[in-house]
Amino acid sequence: MTGPTGAALARTTVTRAEQRAFTAQGYVGLPGLWDERLADALAAEARARRPHAKVPARGPRTPLADGRRPGPGIPAAGGPLLARVHLALVGAARELTGRLLVPTFAAYGYYEGDDRVLLHVDTEQCDLTLLTAAYGAVTPLHLHPDLVGSTMERLGRLEDDPSWDRAGGIPVSYPRTGVTALNGHVVPHHRPRDPAPGSSAVAALCYRALF
Repeated sequence: MTGPTGAALARTTVTRAEQRAFTAQGYVGLPGLWDERLADALAAEARARRPHAKVPARGPRTPLADGRRPGPGIPAAGGPLLARVHLALVGAARELTGRLLVPTFAAYGYYEGDDRVLLHVDTEQCDLTLLTAAYGAVTPLHLHPDLVGSTMERLGRLEDDPSWDRAGGIPVSYPRTGVTALNGHVVPHHRPRDPAPGSSAVAALCYRALF
């Protein structure tokens, strides 16, 4: 795949070590999937699409006590370059998981001054989630393999519990020229509240298994 100004994917395959790490952990970093030009092009597209972002009608909703709303939601928008990357990485997604995955959706999620994400698991449309920082300072996502199998209700109770260690879990950052691959429908994850200057965007590319 070649993008604007010759920007390109550097590789569309994964290594045996990456496969083994994903199988063992439920996540793995995949750096070096594209070059700096493509990273710049994704950042430019994400910024350009920001005025068109809307809060999705569907998505994971962590239930909080007393009917408290979890917040206004994270505005999201797609883009043609991101869609091309999404399709170009189907082969790598299948190699990584050993499953017949198909693309479901890809979008930029936008944060203004606070990139908090409540503890949750992704929807059934995300048997595999690939995440990359499109632009701005994005703090690490915290993964919780110890909570695999928890219901959304249990995850909501943890969010409501002031004694729950929000700094816990396995912190994972996103590479600029690649992705963090996550079994997001299985492994609960959150991002602690961490006010940050300016705005940022995370690109999420989701794939669903046909069987």
